Amino acid sequence: MSKDSHQEESAQGLENAQRLDALYGTNLLDSAPEAAFDRFTQLAHKIIGTPVALISLVDQNRQFFKSYVGLSGPYADARETPLTHSFCQHVVTSGEPLIIADAREYPLVQNNLAVKDLGVIAYAGIPLTTSSGLTLGSFCAIDTQPHAWTPYEIDILKDLAALIMTEIELRLTTKQLQASYDRLKELETLRNDLVQMIVHDLRTPLNSLLGGLQIIKAEGDLNEIQELSLAIALRSGGTLNGMITDMLDINKMEAGQSTLEYQETTTTQLVESAVQQVAQLAEKNSQCLTSHIAPAVASLTFRADAQKLSRTLVNLLGNAIKFTPDGGQINLSVELYHEPHTAPATDGETLLFSISDTGIGIPKEAFETIFEKFAQVKANQAEVRAQARSSTGLGLTFCKMVVEAHGGRIWVESELGKGSTFRFTIPRYPKQ
Repeated sequence: MSKDSHQEESAQGLENAQRLDALYGTNLLDSAPEAAFDRFTQLAHKIIGTPVALISLVDQNRQFFKSYVGLSGPYADARETPLTHSFCQHVVTSGEPLIIADAREYPLVQNNLAVKDLGVIAYAGIPLTTSSGLTLGSFCAIDTQPHAWTPYEIDILKDLAALIMTEIELRLTTKQLQASYDRLKELETLRNDLVQMIVHDLRTPLNSLLGGLQIIKAEGDLNEIQELSLAIALRSGGTLNGMITDMLDINKMEAGQSTLEYQETTTTQLVESAVQQVAQLAEKNSQCLTSHIAPAVASLTFRADAQKLSRTLVNLLGNAIKFTPDGGQINLSVELYHEPHTAPATDGETLLFSISDTGIGIPKEAFETIFEKFAQVKANQAEVRAQARSSTGLGLTFCKMVVEAHGGRIWVESELGKGSTFRFTIPRYPKQ
């Protein structure tokens, strides 16, 4: 290949838009020296023994030294040279290693100003090529005297060049992942803001609707069909109101706008209140709803946000009722608890609440995701699926956030076809 034809090829290759986009996308041009890259030039210098080693990134006008060993003078201070002083540009345009024992006798570069101004005599450059085949620059060793490069030295340079590209592509992947994460967070914020706005705006007309239904109920004089329809409407409205409350509270807790209102309470008060709120629904389904409070905690006082903790129990009991067939059993129990792998508890420091049922059960793969927002477990029974359609998948998210805000933890134990047990712990005196 003639010198003129090679220069024409170089101009086209160096100005390739995809290559330049990839090069600029690394954010390495004009960046500060970094130990992560300096170690490669230091290794080449020590192993091969040449006075100069470079990580050279080449755009259409210049070569920039991300790392170097052995340069001095103005080009070292600037950490770049124009292409008139670049051997590395030829590595980029060819995408192949360039091995030169004596540049003064090598037609491609014998007139390159790097020979006269920088004393470059011997050169071994390995392309720095992305996984998509775009060459960003060259990793090279340079000698100021003729050098017969050995296969061992070339292999060392190739291995180090591969490691350099691994470092660069890991950074690119990290950058892309961070950009995707930032975008997802932005979209999540927009979605949450939109949901909160919509849900907040729903509450006023819903309260008006429920108020009107209550007036109709109070006035009486309804036939059997009208009473049934009114009861269904009130129950549905109450369910929707509960969903709205859950969504608003979750958004507030996520935004750090909701704090716990601690007060002294007892397990008996909490359990009795929660059971009373769901007893009618369990009775309607011919389910046996029981509670058991261990004697050691029956009169025990502890500090908690009683209102939020009561809602947590109601949510868990409501789920147990919803996903347990008619005639099944649901039980709420409270006892003292000692966290595994911790020092022995003193004075009953932790309470364990357990809500068990004889329902359809939950697959193991859903144990972790079930507490995420909008997560729902696929039910296997048609009648349970029909009941589950009214769920938003927010109840368990609310429970998890409340429990963790108290300094406790929540988990599920379950076996398909036999039932589930949701457990959570609450410290008697959580850190505030």
